[in-house]
Amino acid sequence: MLKVLIDRENFAIARTDSLREVDFFAAINYKGFTLVLREKEAEKIDCQEVEGGFKLITFDAKMDFSTVGFIAKISNALAEEEIPVLVFSSYFTDHLLIREEHLEKAIEVFEKLGFEVET
Repeated sequence: MLKVLIDRENFAIARTDSLREVDFFAAINYKGFTLVLREKEAEKIDCQEVEGGFKLITFDAKMDFSTVGFIAKISNALAEEEIPVLVFSSYFTDHLLIREEHLEKAIEVFEKLGFEVET
């Protein structure tokens, strides 16, 4: 059974002009930097904009680069419940950011899809 891991801390998405000494989960360099980081880390840097209140969801499984439809199935099920998601893929697996207020409903969706949820 595939596991879904839910980080206990809240995450934020921040827009900044430069990378600083901060512990971030993901960084995208397009028209400045967009960082995904723990909320407490966002407080340490100068941000033009910051949105907090997200939970980081990690699928505890190594995804092959030829995997087709994994995120589509999950995002479609979440969309049916009107749960917005932000998707991040890494070398080994996929991750979602879901607003904290949607977490309980998202857990129900993951369980319906057959995932074991670990908080």
